[in-house]
Amino acid sequence: MDALLTVEPVGFFTLDALRAGWYLIWRQLVRIVPVAVVAGLVGGALTALGMPAVGVIVITLGVAAACIWGLVLVPRLTSRWAETRYRYPLTGHLGVWWGVTWRVVVASLVAAVIFAPPNFVALSLSSAYANSALGMLGHLLTALLGVANSIVTVMATGWAMSRVTAAQLSWLPVAPGSLDAAPVVSQPLPVAPTPTASSAPVAVSQPVALPVSAPASGADGKRQCPKCGLYETERGSVIGWYCTICGWREGRR
Repeated sequence: MDALLTVEPVGFFTLDALRAGWYLIWRQLVRIVPVAVVAGLVGGALTALGMPAVGVIVITLGVAAACIWGLVLVPRLTSRWAETRYRYPLTGHLGVWWGVTWRVVVASLVAAVIFAPPNFVALSLSSAYANSALGMLGHLLTALLGVANSIVTVMATGWAMSRVTAAQLSWLPVAPGSLDAAPVVSQPLPVAPTPTASSAPVAVSQPVALPVSAPASGADGKRQCPKCGLYETERGSVIGWYCTICGWREGRR
């Protein structure tokens, strides 16, 4: 009997969550950053040529296209990560996108609330003691908090990906030991070879009537029924010749 695929979500503050989040984020960045950079360069060139309105429109459209593409990549990259880790892709891109997005947003809001007091202290030090060691300490603390916030965002992304994957794949029936085998590649079903005269007889579950010789044909082209001897036969597109009187059907060859 097939068992359910065991998929456990990773912990939030774990190396697996960091790896999973980085898997998605850096693949997003290498795709959307070039689009935003090209849009900025083209918009800046148009502005320098005396067309600032067109330049602003190009930059805005480029940034919007990059953001939309980044959102579209979330379910695709999450499904690819699940297939790489568990050998099963995810389905329902909209549900995957929503499941990852709302978890990351909630985790980021919680992190922002936690980091708010030290951020306030760092901003106060850098503002009140701009030209002193305390001011430098405030700037350093601001930078460290920014790095910590980025790491938390990456971990939240990986944790959200694992939660969505576990929710979908845990209900998937899988044969025991299938995860240890090579990935299954879908192939067309094999076609049974046509029996020849030298082939051995094959056992069948039900007897099949096989005519010894081909029945004779009538004047109107109908075949003679080998069972009742009449010519009241018809040819179907699926079952072949059959008799409308006694119910004889042509055996499959």
